[in-house]
Amino acid sequence: MEIKPHIAKLAEALSEQKIKWAFGVTGGGASLELITALNEKGIKYYPVAHEAAAVMMAGACSKDGITRAAAITIKGPGFANALPGILSNNYEARPAITISEAYSPATPAHKTHKRLDHFAASVVFVKAFSAVDDSGKNLKSLLDIAQKETPGPVHMELYAEAASDGVRENKITATKFSGEEILKEISAVIKNSQKPVLILGSLALRRLDGTDWASFGVPVFTTAAAKGAIDENSAYSGGVISGEVKELSPENLIAHADIIFSVGLRNTEVVNAVPYKSFHINIDSIGGFDGGFDPKINFLIASENLAKIISELKPLFSGKSSGKDLIAEQNANLEKELFSADWMPAPVFRQIQKALPESMLVLDTGFFCTVGETVWKAKSKDNFLGSSNGRFMGTAIPTALGAAISSPNKDIIAVSGDGGIRDYFMEIKLAVENNLPIIFVLMSDGAYGSIAASGRAKGYYEKAFQINNPGWWEAAKAIGCPALKIKSSAELKSALEDRQKTKGPMFLEMSFNPERYAKMAKKLR
Repeated sequence: MEIKPHIAKLAEALSEQKIKWAFGVTGGGASLELITALNEKGIKYYPVAHEAAAVMMAGACSKDGITRAAAITIKGPGFANALPGILSNNYEARPAITISEAYSPATPAHKTHKRLDHFAASVVFVKAFSAVDDSGKNLKSLLDIAQKETPGPVHMELYAEAASDGVRENKITATKFSGEEILKEISAVIKNSQKPVLILGSLALRRLDGTDWASFGVPVFTTAAAKGAIDENSAYSGGVISGEVKELSPENLIAHADIIFSVGLRNTEVVNAVPYKSFHINIDSIGGFDGGFDPKINFLIASENLAKIISELKPLFSGKSSGKDLIAEQNANLEKELFSADWMPAPVFRQIQKALPESMLVLDTGFFCTVGETVWKAKSKDNFLGSSNGRFMGTAIPTALGAAISSPNKDIIAVSGDGGIRDYFMEIKLAVENNLPIIFVLMSDGAYGSIAASGRAKGYYEKAFQINNPGWWEAAKAIGCPALKIKSSAELKSALEDRQKTKGPMFLEMSFNPERYAKMAKKLR
């Protein structure tokens, strides 16, 4: 067995940079050499069914903004298959690295087999792009860029020989940090307020993890990407904002505030960014993402100084109107709206969380996602993971696999709808082969729920959003995953009790009344 020196050096460098897992679809050339070298370094490789799934798995392992996993593909078609996963990681700020076999720039033009300009294909998705050198410097530079705010994916080309070129970075305009005089103005505004609220973006999870936001004593709201920044069982937790304001949206509570203090509130983390009527102060470590919100003050500071500034401002919130009564009233109204029927997604989410209180919910996208983000109470960032920014259909299964592999002692609940269950269904075999603690849940109404509700109301062609034979539980059973069709809360209780004895993967299919399903999120978003 012979491994080329630059490939052996890459494996060594990946190990030194604390990469723990790799996922992919290998070819018979340089990628297979790399996987072999990684194995020798103790980096476990998981062969998957589709390259995009591999990239999403690597992204889930890197969900905290630190690159912990790589995805490996062949050149051309393999790399092209990986692009949806790279795009998803871009949306969700997950700094996974992809490594693909590639032709070097010196390769003659007549060598066209599986040739593709990888840089041109991915330049809008990746933060930086490089090739494997013989020193490991390019890798370190890539990972440094990947983990800078905002974190995101990077790509490395694996040539047959070592590369001499460096790193190409997609430059972002440098942020001009704010001066101390603006901080004094912020302090004065908070001090003079009576009804302040906090809104947290995902920056709070990455850079201010461990902050006790409930102890500020005022209502705290989060974007979906920041779910778990505050313990959502707290009386101060106001819920998840999206910018889509309906009768029971948390934004209605924010309207009662006299000032809004946000941390890392970015237009990339909501569906619709619009200005708030109250005085709005935003603190961030990078500029250019406040458009739409148009805060009165957008205070920009280096991320390493965030914790210090927040701790200095915290005492200014003491003794302000708590807003707990408004939150309690909102929760009571949500209870009436979402729990009026026994067999619907909201009671199912609650029943699963009650049975497995420390588990992590991984959501795909759809009406059930809106309900899940509302009902599931994340105590910390380890209780929730979703396609919160991209709303990318199909991501739940591969994301759940990456989450289970990188958090081996945690039960994972992966919930998909009729659309999202299809894309990467065969990756469930990986959960079976590795006995991963994942409960795959299909919530079905026999159609693309959110699209169907809108389509039917407007009289559009129904076959475009209807699904024939929506069942999948027998297919899951056929690939070795214990599977059941669940029709009631009693059957769900029994299934969860039985599953506790095995701790391995399980597939649960649930069908709901289509009319009720279409209406369940009507007052939320």
